[in-house]
Amino acid sequence: MKDRAYFEIRLESLGGLGANLCGKMLGELGVKYLGLNGAAFSSYGSEKRGSPVSSFIRWCEGNKEILINSPVREPDILGVFQENILMKYPWPDILEMPRKMVINTRKNAEALTENYPWLSGDIYYLDGISIAMQTKSRMNMIMLGAMMKALEDEDIVKGQNRESRDFLACGRKLIEETVGKKYPDLLEINRNGFMAGYEMVRQFRGKGDGGTIPEDCQEKLVWGYENAPIGGINPLAGSMASNDLSPSRSGYMPLFDESKCIHCGLCDSTCPDMVFQFKKGIYKGKEQMMNRGLDYHYCKGCLRCVAVCPVNALVAGVEAEHPDPQWFVPDKDLVASNIHWTQRASDGWITGESYMSERRNDGGVR
Repeated sequence: MKDRAYFEIRLESLGGLGANLCGKMLGELGVKYLGLNGAAFSSYGSEKRGSPVSSFIRWCEGNKEILINSPVREPDILGVFQENILMKYPWPDILEMPRKMVINTRKNAEALTENYPWLSGDIYYLDGISIAMQTKSRMNMIMLGAMMKALEDEDIVKGQNRESRDFLACGRKLIEETVGKKYPDLLEINRNGFMAGYEMVRQFRGKGDGGTIPEDCQEKLVWGYENAPIGGINPLAGSMASNDLSPSRSGYMPLFDESKCIHCGLCDSTCPDMVFQFKKGIYKGKEQMMNRGLDYHYCKGCLRCVAVCPVNALVAGVEAEHPDPQWFVPDKDLVASNIHWTQRASDGWITGESYMSERRNDGGVR
């Protein structure tokens, strides 16, 4: 265990991938099965699928107390639920590079090293989306299994396993108690996903120097108690306009066949993020609004449109097989083709940045 008082884990994710539950389960793992004291909590914004989520876990020996409840900024292990999050580096609110990272990615070790040469320490990686599709499990169970692989040789884990307890068996028991009681029909699927994550994760050593994140890259709070607006009014309202929700998709996306579409608008009315683009046109000799396609920047892959479409003009497809869909129609009012996944949450009250601080052009982000 490191010299600092606590063993710390941090999970970086997007809403909808289950990082909050995964963090809670890691906290319970230490307390219930390893004889440790533990704390686990999460930070997230609007809880919309696609908005950034961070989960923090602390462990210490059972005869000590955890005396702080601040976010983990010097993690021993960092779990990254979606590779796009690596584009945020250097992370503004992390002070020190972790000793280990667990990354969900489609890339192999060589590609990760080439694209992210700053990676340091032990890197555990796996294609969690493909595994989730194969096992029909959730991403959090896949990542939990991969995290167990990264944790099993840690001194704090081995030191508390005095009764020769099977570390994996502890994980399976935890799933039974957490998931099995609430969703007994999904227990076997989630247990299979957990084991697949543990068995299929791969490892390599990062070539980066690691160490402390440069101070000029660390987070600086714009508002504090000394300079907050009078009356406590928050001038930075949250907005999802600059968020790219596509990293939230779990391997599937809706495919649109315009030749079958009857332009009824049911897909648009059921879509939680208004991704469908309608324009005036002629259908069966009458002028009406016609469906022209989807803005995939804001499609999070919930597939509600597929379920509601009465004529199968929308069907579920494997996203990896359609990297450049011809029915991708960016919302002209948002100019979404130039938007990337934001570094901040959509919740302006805690960690968000307002769309008002960005340059606007005809109601869109420029």
